[in-house]
Amino acid sequence: MRRQSLLRRVCGGTALLICVTLACGGGQRAAGPVIPPTRMPLPTFTATSVPVPPPTPTLVPVPTDTPMPLAATETPAPTLTPIPTEVPADTPTAEPAPTMAPPPPTDTATPAPPAAPAVPPTAEPIIKYVIGETHREFNCDFTAIYGWVRDASNLGIPGVTVRTLGIHESTGLEFITQTDGEGRYEAFRIPLAELASAQWAVMLMEDGREVSERFHWTSTAVCQSDDTGHSQVLRVDWKLIE
Repeated sequence: MRRQSLLRRVCGGTALLICVTLACGGGQRAAGPVIPPTRMPLPTFTATSVPVPPPTPTLVPVPTDTPMPLAATETPAPTLTPIPTEVPADTPTAEPAPTMAPPPPTDTATPAPPAAPAVPPTAEPIIKYVIGETHREFNCDFTAIYGWVRDASNLGIPGVTVRTLGIHESTGLEFITQTDGEGRYEAFRIPLAELASAQWAVMLMEDGREVSERFHWTSTAVCQSDDTGHSQVLRVDWKLIE
């Protein structure tokens, strides 16, 4: 231990490597006396400032403008002098031959339009039958018109034509029938679901002419009474006045 302490005190600086080597070999006894190492002084360095010369400026040559070549001047093209053309002599123009004017039209008589056929006046209906009795009935199954045609003695008249005509919104509906042997008729009988509300004119006909008073009636598909005179079934009777 004393030897190792001595070696640590002796070793220093640049001789550290030598001391480590001697320490590693301390287990062997030296053949001769131990010579202490000599301490070598470390070299000292003195900083010397070396002046750095300033950079030498480099001259950059300035480019010189290259003169542009002068543009070639345009040579004006020679002007062509037009050659005068000969003016042809006046060519005589043939005058058109005079045209013959058409002769004036001769007066022609304008035919008169044919006279419109005279419309015969509408013949006044001959009132031979007057309304005798009417009755409105309510029915929730069908719509119908029926009645009797009787003479002055209250007997039924057979073969009398009864016409039921749709009017206003019901235009296009028409039913024609005749009285039976007892003077009774039924103009139509239609299920209530198949005929909506309609307006009717009932009259008697003879040789294509009206021979009675007209009776106007409005049927309804609503199965209830009201104050307007509408119903589903109508009975209307006529009486001969001759």
